[in-house]
Amino acid sequence: MIDESLIPELKDLGMSEYEAKVYSMLLALRVASAREIHEITKIPRGRVYETLTVLIEKGYVNSSNENPARYSAADVSRTFDRIKHKRLDFLDKLSEKLQNLEKERSEVLLGAYELRTIWAIDKQIRLIFARAKSEIVILLNDEFFMDKYAADMVKAKKRIPVYPIIEDESFAEKLPLKCYLGDKDVNAAFFRPQQEPEASRIKLIIYSDGRESLLVFDREGIYEGVFLSNHIHAAYISRMILKNITEIKPLKKKKQKK
Repeated sequence: MIDESLIPELKDLGMSEYEAKVYSMLLALRVASAREIHEITKIPRGRVYETLTVLIEKGYVNSSNENPARYSAADVSRTFDRIKHKRLDFLDKLSEKLQNLEKERSEVLLGAYELRTIWAIDKQIRLIFARAKSEIVILLNDEFFMDKYAADMVKAKKRIPVYPIIEDESFAEKLPLKCYLGDKDVNAAFFRPQQEPEASRIKLIIYSDGRESLLVFDREGIYEGVFLSNHIHAAYISRMILKNITEIKPLKKKKQKK
C-alpha cells in the first residue's frame, strides 16, 4: 500500500518517518480515517493523530468535518508549488544576508592550514596548480616531488608562467621545461635555512598568484605541510625570488650529459 521508495525522498524534504509514511499512504488511498491509517501503517494511534496534525499545519493534508474525521492529501501540484516558492524565497533572503556579510568582511583574511598527511599535501598542491591564474613560483629540493608534479607543471606552463627553481642543477635534466637556479641568498633562505641536523628539511615551496603559499618539509622522515591563503607577503617574496634567479641554459644540460 505504501510506496516505500518515497519515504527517503520525503524525509529529505523535511518530513519525519511517520509523516512520510502517513502522507504516502494517503496519496495511495485518497481518503482514510485515523484508525485506518493506524491499522495499515502500524504507527501507534496517538502518534497518528500527532502526525496528522503536523501534516495539516504544513499544508500536506486536509481534514473533513465528519465524525470521525477523514483525511486526504492536499492537491499535490498546488502543495509543491507553494513549497517551491517558499524555499526560493528563503534561499533569496539567505543569499542576500550572506552577500551582505561578505561585503562587510575584510578583503584580506589570512588562512593558515597544517597538512598532516601526504594525501592532504598532494591534494592541495594539485589544487594550486589547477586554480593558479597568473604565475607559479616553485622551489624544489626533492626528486620525489619533482617527478610527482612534473606533468602538473608542464600542464600549468601552457597557460601561465611557471618558474621551477632548483638547488641542484642536475635536477633540470628531469624536468621538461625551463628551470632556474637561485643565488646564494635564495639558497640560504629557502634550501638551507637551518644547519642543525635535527631541523626539518624543506622539500618544496610554492607561491601562486602572489597570494597563496605552500611549504612542505620532512620532519624525521614524515612529510608535513603548511598552506597559507591570502598570504599578504607572497607577492613580495615571489618578486624578490624572481629577481635573483638564473635560467639554466640547454648547453649546460648537454655538458652534464658528457
